[in-house]
Amino acid sequence: MKILVLENDNHDFHLLKHLLEDIRPEAEIIGPISTVEQAKDYLQYCHYGIDIIITDIRLNDGLCFDALNHAPEDTPVIFTTTYGDHALQAFGYNSLSYLLKPIDSETLSQALDKARKLLRPHRKRQVSSTAGESSYRERFLVKSTKGEKVILIANIRYIVSEQKTTYIKLQDGTSYALPKTLDEVAGMLNPKFFMRVDRKYIIPLGQVAGTERLENGKMSICLKGDSHPEIIVSRTRKAEVCKWLAGK
Repeated sequence: MKILVLENDNHDFHLLKHLLEDIRPEAEIIGPISTVEQAKDYLQYCHYGIDIIITDIRLNDGLCFDALNHAPEDTPVIFTTTYGDHALQAFGYNSLSYLLKPIDSETLSQALDKARKLLRPHRKRQVSSTAGESSYRERFLVKSTKGEKVILIANIRYIVSEQKTTYIKLQDGTSYALPKTLDEVAGMLNPKFFMRVDRKYIIPLGQVAGTERLENGKMSICLKGDSHPEIIVSRTRKAEVCKWLAGK
C-alpha cells in the first residue's frame, strides 16, 4: 500500500508517520508535501500507484481541495484537521474519514481498513500496467549539512550539470549535489515528465511556463517563477522538445 501524505506541520507528520508504521508496517509513505502547488505537481505528474491520500485541510498556501482536483477520481482520501469546518466540502472528494487532530491509532486504523475495502478492482489491475512507470524514481536521497535529505521529484525545479557536478535545484531555491551524471539521472526519471533538453539541463514538465523563439532556429525554455536559468534548445533538438511539451 502506497500512502501520500499532504501535511504542512512536521510535528504532525511525524506523529502520523509513527502511527502508520505501527498500523500498516508494510505501507510506503510518500511525503510530506506541504503546499498546494507542490501537491498539484505531484498528483499531475508523479502519482503512479498511490493507493490512499491522507491530507490536512490547510496547507501552507491554501486549502487542499485545489490539489485534490488533480488526483485520480477513485483515490480514497482521509482528511485530517485541527478544525471542524470544511467537513461538508471534504466529502465531495471521495472522502473516507474526517479525522480531528490529535489523531488516535484506533480511528486511523478504521479509516485505513475502510480505504482497503473501497479500492476498486481495476485499481489493483493497474499495478501490472503501470509497473514500468512506477519503476522510475519518485525521490532522491542526498547529503545535506546535517546528514541526509529526502527530495521528492515533485519539488524539483530543474537539474543542472555544472563543473562536472550534478545539482538538483528545488522550487524553494535550495540546491543539492547528486553523485550521478546527468545521463544517469535522466535514465532514472519518467520521460513523460522529465527531459534532458540540452547538455546541461533536465527539466520537469510541470515547471515549464513557455518557450521563446530565438535567432538561427533556436528556442529558449522559460521556467515558472520570477527568475530562471537561460536554457537554450538547439535547432536540431527543438522539434523533439516541442513534441515532448505537446505530449505527442
